[in-house]
Amino acid sequence: MTSEKKVNPAAKKETHTTILSRIRSRVGLLVGIIALALLAFILTDLINRGNLGGGPGSMDVGEINGETISLIEFNNKIEQYANGRQLSEQEQQQIQEGVWQEFIDKLVYEPQYEALGITITVDELADQMMGNQPSQYMNQYFQNQQTGQISPEVAGPNGQISGPKIRAFVEKMDDRQDSMWAAIEKDMNKFLLREKYNQLVRKGIYVTTAQAKHEYKDENTKYNFKFMVKRYSEVADSTIACTDAELQDYYNQNQYKFKQRDAQRAIEYVAFDIFPSADDIAAQRAEMEKMKGDLKAGKTSSDDSLYILSMSDDGMYAKQNLRAGTFPVGADSAFLKAAVGEVIGPFNQGENLTIYKVTAHKTSADSAKVRHILIAYKGAASAAPDITRTKEQSKAKADSLQKAIKRGAKMEDLVEKFTDDPGSKANGNPDGGNKGDYGWFTQESGFVQPFKDAGFNNNKGDVVVVETDFGYHVIQVLDKTAPSRKVEVVALNKKIGPSETTIRNVYNKASEFSGVNNTAETFDAAVKKDNLNLLKAGEILEGSKYISGIENAREVVRWMYDEETELGSVSQPFQSGERYIVCKLSSILEKGVKPFEAVREICELEVRKQKKAKMFTDELNKSKGATIDMWAANTKLTVQPGANVTFAAPYVQGAGYEGDVVAMMSTMKPGQLSAPIKGTMGVYVVLLESVTPAEALTDVKSQQTRLIQGAASRADGSAGDVLREEANIVDNRAKHF
Repeated sequence: MTSEKKVNPAAKKETHTTILSRIRSRVGLLVGIIALALLAFILTDLINRGNLGGGPGSMDVGEINGETISLIEFNNKIEQYANGRQLSEQEQQQIQEGVWQEFIDKLVYEPQYEALGITITVDELADQMMGNQPSQYMNQYFQNQQTGQISPEVAGPNGQISGPKIRAFVEKMDDRQDSMWAAIEKDMNKFLLREKYNQLVRKGIYVTTAQAKHEYKDENTKYNFKFMVKRYSEVADSTIACTDAELQDYYNQNQYKFKQRDAQRAIEYVAFDIFPSADDIAAQRAEMEKMKGDLKAGKTSSDDSLYILSMSDDGMYAKQNLRAGTFPVGADSAFLKAAVGEVIGPFNQGENLTIYKVTAHKTSADSAKVRHILIAYKGAASAAPDITRTKEQSKAKADSLQKAIKRGAKMEDLVEKFTDDPGSKANGNPDGGNKGDYGWFTQESGFVQPFKDAGFNNNKGDVVVVETDFGYHVIQVLDKTAPSRKVEVVALNKKIGPSETTIRNVYNKASEFSGVNNTAETFDAAVKKDNLNLLKAGEILEGSKYISGIENAREVVRWMYDEETELGSVSQPFQSGERYIVCKLSSILEKGVKPFEAVREICELEVRKQKKAKMFTDELNKSKGATIDMWAANTKLTVQPGANVTFAAPYVQGAGYEGDVVAMMSTMKPGQLSAPIKGTMGVYVVLLESVTPAEALTDVKSQQTRLIQGAASRADGSAGDVLREEANIVDNRAKHF
């Protein structure tokens, strides 16, 4: 359980004032930072889905603002939200993240709200939830996740959420909806508190008139120039020697560049793939030969479907029409001559062995094109909430439209008025909708089978009524290809897999490798000796759920962060899909400044660049000419033009972003030739030809507003960064989940 600490109110107020000052002072420095997700509240409909499992333990889940979060307390919260229901892995993670965020809200943000006197009144909450202009945050509770549309039950004429409609909805809620509404109120209250806090931070951000004018000048003053550049890439890195002392000195002076927020690990690993052996394949073919007799013995479609559903690895029973070009390679004659009821195969089909039972021979079109009008009924698949007609009424309406079309009514004219298929309607857009025509389709197209059959089994010009899960369709056959011979079959698929013996042999091979090569030195030597494919994965956090290329990654991550796993440790085999992997822990980076060896290569690059810059500068100074053209000729460099470059956007065409070069130009006068300038890509010499001053700033207020808005848009993320840093959050969830 958490314990309450007594804090002097005056000291507490001073602390919060200091934090706000730090937040505001840092906003301007955080250009380009990715804002933290401040709306990370998990709704009841996202988190009331199941039990994560895992019993109470003696260890803690983490610490926030000096408060310990016990595993028992954390699991109790999870079980409360899970509500005894079974969850998928993704849902488990959502609940876990939601509970952790709830503790952060309670222990990081709520003390800030209390100290600053931030509250949400009942009237405020009601107005934001169901006033005449509800908060846009309310949309998510009543929005279709696929279409983005607001439920008609609470949407106004413009399709936006309607306060009066929400009030009407609340008045007639049942018990289940009432419980959901209580969860929405709780979530909305958190959101509004956070918004008030963020607004307080934003209101403390200001840009002075002088700042606005200076920024405007930097954005709009344009420099036209000529330049020549001696690029660092012109000299091979291998020719520039760096001493350990030089690298260490650069590291010591630039440690701020090497800070990392969380501990990281990296691994190198080898994989032992599990492939079926020749004996495995032969045994499975023999098994499939036995199945042929059982499948052939089936006298009815029901017999076939029951057998295939019970024996096929894909768990599917579906009739398919094969034609020339779609039969298994070399089997055209066998299929075309096979009698109904005959079973053919097995055939290798990718990862499967497949046998086919012939159920019919037919002649039909390969593709068809139709126009349709959908008449949905209440309860049909994907039916809009405002559809209230019964199934019987839907059928009667479809029959009526069929008769009208047969009497001469143009079907395309009826689609817009009667269809319940959104994709067919123009909805006022002259270029919208397809008037019920989805183009040519084949048996392999994604339409439901009754829809496709209407096109294949009827003549061009026919108008029929067909029922599907979506309702009744009035279908007119617009066109179809010439008929060709088909063989109707059902297929039984068995995946070609390794036997237990093969899996055990591969595991034994991986175990032997791990046991013999159980140090970093022997691991590396074995990889080199046997020419094994060495795979790598880095920047892995303790809480990582996934590692690219590795299935079931949590086991690997737990091993990497186990207290007994040292740098260079070699793991026992882990199963990763259809292979075993053996890992070596190749890197350990703790939270804070990365150690020198971890960034040695970066230091080498920068020190070499510095040495090249000095060498190039000396060379250029020795060959200096009276003009830039003469200077370029002396050094065998090319003079290039540069135009309309600004200090705010220092992109030099043909070179790249060169802030130091443009900064130097901003101090020069037209006609002035610079000394060599160390840049990002090389060493430059610049001739400033002309400066186009920014036009007079006539609306300083608008410039100030724009800059303030830009800084304010980064304030939320900055606030989150500072508060979390101040809270000294320790997250130990990865040790338990």
